Amino acid sequence: MTWWQNGSFLVIGLCGGLLVAGGMFAFLAMAGVVTRLAAGTKTAKFLLFYEDAALFGATVGNLWYIYQTGLPSGRLGLGLYGLGAGIFTGCLAAALAEVINMLPVLSERVSLKKGMTGIMVLFALGKLAGALFDLYFA
Repeated sequence: MTWWQNGSFLVIGLCGGLLVAGGMFAFLAMAGVVTRLAAGTKTAKFLLFYEDAALFGATVGNLWYIYQTGLPSGRLGLGLYGLGAGIFTGCLAAALAEVINMLPVLSERVSLKKGMTGIMVLFALGKLAGALFDLYFA
């Protein structure tokens, strides 16, 4: 490839990443997911960092997708990436569940006074089991 083709792909990737991140953040901001996640974890002082991380992650992911490259980080890098992606997915699922008030409705219907932390851990373990099943058997 010539330098101008690489430059064109770079511009397209950056623009696409910014659009994807902007759309994702608009959805998360409209639903109040990021603010509720920050409030729930008592890390509201890092709210701007969360927003920047979402933008950066979408842009870098888009560039990796366009250029079809990998990082020479081996199994450790893959494990760290998987851990980060899993944490993000779990937090996003928990925050979305909180936004739609699923947990208060569930606790009211089953007359649950204590144990919501355990239920959240079980949700996370179920998500992990499903992801591992999908990874190894699908």
